[in-house]
Amino acid sequence: MFKHSFSCHGKINVTLDDDRLTMDIEGPLNIEFFQQMQEKLKVLKSQLDINNYTCLVILHGEALATPEAMAYFTQYLKTVQARAVAINLQYVDSPAITRDICQLAYENSGINYRFFLDNNSAITWLSTCMAVSVPA
Repeated sequence: MFKHSFSCHGKINVTLDDDRLTMDIEGPLNIEFFQQMQEKLKVLKSQLDINNYTCLVILHGEALATPEAMAYFTQYLKTVQARAVAINLQYVDSPAITRDICQLAYENSGINYRFFLDNNSAITWLSTCMAVSVPA
């Protein structure tokens, strides 16, 4: 069977500030977006303590994805070793729907996560997570 290859839907800007990875993401999103995101993050691995970092995800616009794309993302999340992920829903068009979709992916991945409506609260929580010692 022929597999269609689609162009990437969604935009991402990734920055690194010490032990915090920040991802500005604008949707809607498809599998190709998550594959591209995964490749961008691979490049940063050498600059990041892969066992000791947090992530701030700032979603924008219609930050929704198809069930297929979310299944791919959930599998990817299971490989991530972040101490915590803060998801800012302040700029999304449909916060309740986006939260429900993201919550399922993060719960299934086992990552410590929380939702926020501003960056300052999210960063404060991530700093608290970094201050907690990790059991050996």
